[in-house]
Amino acid sequence: MRVLYDKGANSQANRAALKAQKLRDGIMRKKPKGKTMSHWHKLHNKAISNRRFVVERAKGTLKRTDDLASARYMGLEKVANEVNLKAIAYNLTRAANVDKDLITT
Repeated sequence: MRVLYDKGANSQANRAALKAQKLRDGIMRKKPKGKTMSHWHKLHNKAISNRRFVVERAKGTLKRTDDLASARYMGLEKVANEVNLKAIAYNLTRAANVDKDLITT
């Protein structure tokens, strides 16, 4: 599994923690001060940002429309269930809207 994260988590300690848990590194790279960023790091950041865009858009919509900014229940299992139910509702709403668009066009 790959953990995708922005440049704010760019540190050797975070990369080592991911490696220790056998997770793939998806942390974006920062440009070194006074130096140029390598071509590979630019491509790496672009690939990560393209993937994160899809997730962040859905997460932002859930946070804005379904009050996902705060949990209604206490406890990890109950909160996880709440988030999953809201994600299912979000996906059903999107599917209905896509289906409606296909019928009208």
